[in-house]
Amino acid sequence: KLQSNNITKISFKGSIMSSPSSHLDSSLQGLSTKALPPNRFELELEFLQSLASPAYLHHLATQGYFQDKSFLAFLKYLRYWKQPEYVKYITYPHCFYFLDLLCENETFRKELVNVNFRDFVHQQQFYNWQYRSRMLYGTGVEKDVKEIEEDAAKGAQNQDGDVKNTEPIGNP
Repeated sequence: KLQSNNITKISFKGSIMSSPSSHLDSSLQGLSTKALPPNRFELELEFLQSLASPAYLHHLATQGYFQDKSFLAFLKYLRYWKQPEYVKYITYPHCFYFLDLLCENETFRKELVNVNFRDFVHQQQFYNWQYRSRMLYGTGVEKDVKEIEEDAAKGAQNQDGDVKNTEPIGNP
């Protein structure tokens, strides 16, 4: 690692990254340094968001990346994206959940090699999105006109069971 002008440069398997030195932790000690690509921000952003895909995590696991200590250090380095000045660029926030699991849970990293586990994680992710969508936006099922009229008629009944006039005002 090389520090100049408060920028730290690191290299991981041919890809080169930099970050303000305040974002790095001691796990990045010993990584080689090189000139940084001008699109480092986009490269990190794209890679980080790809971690929201269980299929991509499975691919990384089957290629042995999760046994590589320098790759795990790189994942820890990416945690600085959780800070407000960076998180605003994230489209798939689920990537942070998986990033934390990858950094902290060795069992999760080992299990990702298994297709059944990959499918399970994907299914749970889908259920999470489905639940969140229903809580935020409702079921999304549109009622037909007849159901709406029936619901309106039910709501117009008073406690005695009498039906109030539900005709719109101004109709002949």
